[in-house]
Amino acid sequence: MKKLFLVICAVLLACGKRGDPHAPVPVIPKATTDLTVTQRGSKVILTWSYPSLSTSGQTLHDLKRVDVYRVTEEWQVPQAGRDPNSILPGDIDVTLPRPIALFAKVPGISPTQFTKLRERVDSLESTSLPAASSGAHLVYEDTPKFKTTDGRPVRLNYAVVTEGSMAKSDVSNIAVIVPLEVPAPPAKIAADVKAEGVTLSWEAPSGAKLFNVYRTGANEAANELAPPINAAPVQASSYTDVPPYGTYSYRVTAVASAGPPRIESEPSTIVTTTYKDLLPPPAPASLTALVEVQNVRLIWDPVDVPDLWGYNVYRYQGKARIKFQTGAPIPSTHFGDASPQPGIEYVYAVTAVDKSGNESAERRAEPVLVPKTP
Repeated sequence: MKKLFLVICAVLLACGKRGDPHAPVPVIPKATTDLTVTQRGSKVILTWSYPSLSTSGQTLHDLKRVDVYRVTEEWQVPQAGRDPNSILPGDIDVTLPRPIALFAKVPGISPTQFTKLRERVDSLESTSLPAASSGAHLVYEDTPKFKTTDGRPVRLNYAVVTEGSMAKSDVSNIAVIVPLEVPAPPAKIAADVKAEGVTLSWEAPSGAKLFNVYRTGANEAANELAPPINAAPVQASSYTDVPPYGTYSYRVTAVASAGPPRIESEPSTIVTTTYKDLLPPPAPASLTALVEVQNVRLIWDPVDVPDLWGYNVYRYQGKARIKFQTGAPIPSTHFGDASPQPGIEYVYAVTAVDKSGNESAERRAEPVLVPKTP
């Protein structure tokens, strides 16, 4: 009996009290902080980093969708009897497009106001996110109205919310744009390859004075996120680019506002060209022809350029010229002509050739005469 009592006590001591069950900690997606907005033609383009982290810094595995929201602010209706064009130059910044200048002094809406006024534009479901991805970013195109029905300008406010399987993120940063009427795309794009670079030219559309130039490599897809290659809008109808050697495609837009946010026309048609080295190397500094028995030995100074391919050697007899190399240039700085005819005067020349096939000017030696054998 005593033994049974000890066993029961041991069992009771081993059984601790179980705690109340806890609900799993919700995984909350981290709010987007880098939402940006641009305008191209009739489209407003939103871009932001692909949602990948939770608020605790863990990788987000259960992404369900991303909701895109918009709030449209309309410029106020003019008061009765007031000319809507009576704003004096001092009232707004005349260096800005008028719709942008009008809203410049209007305070932006707060996140709280945005949440109350927002309308959902679209939901990007998890299955559609790969198609909306550009590298590590998501891209969304909106086509809102750029004016009210009576022609007043509007200001567009955008934000996104990421939704996981258990919770939603906070509202992202608010990206703001005042859309403008933009010119037509530039026309008749042409590319002229010169030694100093690729010179692009185009026909400016009516009303366009500023332009952006975009470049895409041969193995690259067109990227809506890529900035223009010009540091500031181009103020002419031509631009010279100096890229690394290779094949490139170019597009040009007409700029309505340099921004940020950037507002421009749709891109022009694409022009593709290949930029290669067109500058020949220098000629060898000197060339000496040494007459030997039934041979003329040539020696010259090397040309020090990083892309040197080799040298071509020529022989002149009067006005007739022959080239000794039928294939690639020779890599050495000496050459022997074993086929001269005795008693005939020759002039020898050598050129340097780079890996792009550019050939230098000739360096000629003094005329030589192979003596007749006694």
